[in-house]
Amino acid sequence: MGYRPRKSPFSHLKARNLVYSEDDQTYTLISFNRDTMLLEVHINDGKETKIVTDFPFAHLPKKIKQELNPL
Repeated sequence: MGYRPRKSPFSHLKARNLVYSEDDQTYTLISFNRDTMLLEVHINDGKETKIVTDFPFAHLPKKIKQELNPL
């Protein structure tokens, strides 16, 4: 038995540059909380942009989910 530091439940995704497009909107992943399975996402829709802090992990495309690998 040894000491294993606990992984942080919060991970920053800005450096990984995870971006996908859906319905004429561009989604950029900023951060991910593994405890609540919620993401912070920057949504760019042509002229307006907004940041959503409680975007559910389940709403991501399968390809992006595989890159995050939450387990």
